[in-house]
Amino acid sequence: MKKTTKIILNVASVGSILSIATLNAFQLTVVGQPTPKVDGQPITQPGRVRFVQPTEDNLSSPDYRQGGPPSAGVLCDRGKIKLTALVPENQIGRTVSEYPLFFFYLPKSDAQLADFFLQDEKENLIYQTTLKINNSPGVMSVSIPANKNVSPLQVGKNYRWSISLICDPQDRSTDVFAAGIVRRVELSADIRSELEKADPRQKAVIYAQTGIWQDALSTLAAARRGNPNDAELTADWETLLDSVKLGEIAKEPIVQTAPEP
Repeated sequence: MKKTTKIILNVASVGSILSIATLNAFQLTVVGQPTPKVDGQPITQPGRVRFVQPTEDNLSSPDYRQGGPPSAGVLCDRGKIKLTALVPENQIGRTVSEYPLFFFYLPKSDAQLADFFLQDEKENLIYQTTLKINNSPGVMSVSIPANKNVSPLQVGKNYRWSISLICDPQDRSTDVFAAGIVRRVELSADIRSELEKADPRQKAVIYAQTGIWQDALSTLAAARRGNPNDAELTADWETLLDSVKLGEIAKEPIVQTAPEP
C-alpha cells in the first residue's frame, strides 16, 4: 500500500486532463453512422490505417504522453526516444472493450521494473501491476485481466492510466512516467455489422476511421505479431502512429513484458 500511495501522488498532476476530458453521460457513447464512409468510400475498402480524431475529444491540456520528472531521465532513461504512452495527441484513447490493452514505448533504460496503474474519474485505483523489464527497448502492452475481479470499464466513463519506470526503488520521486486517458464507448449496429464481416486489417481501418484508438492499435498490433513479415501491415502500423505524431516510434519492435511474480 505504501508503494501504491507514493506513485499515485507522483502522477497526481495528471488528474487535470481527466477532469477536462470528462463528458456528460449522454454525449457520444454510441459511435457510428448508417453508412460508414471515408471520402465517399466504405471504410472497409483497402487503404492505409489513419486515425481520425473525434471532434468532441479535442481539448487543450498539458501533454503527458511523455511525462516526467525530466531530471529523473538522467538516472535511468538512456534512450533517444523517451517513455511514451501510445495515445492520440489529446491523450484520449477510445475503446469498445471492457478490458482493453494499453500500449506504451519503453526506452532503453537501467530500470528493471515498471508500474502500471489504472484509475477511475475519482482517482480510485482500479488495477495495478508491476512489470519486469529488460534493456530491450520497444512497444509494449499491458492487459487488464478479467479473471482478477477487476470491474470492466463502463461506457461513457473516463479512466486515467499511467506507466512509471522505477529508476530507484528507494526513492520513488525519481520515477519517470507517462500517462493517458481511456474512454469506453459503444458502436452503432451498422459499425458492428461492418466489423463482423471484416478481416483484421479492415477492422483496424474501421476502428481508426471511427476514432476508436485503443482497438485500432491493438487489432493492428495483433495482426503484426501473427504476420511479422507482412509489408502491408508494417506500412499500416507506421501510418497509424504517424497520424498521431508518434512516427518516431513506428519502426521500433513490438516486444513482450511479464508481470512481476
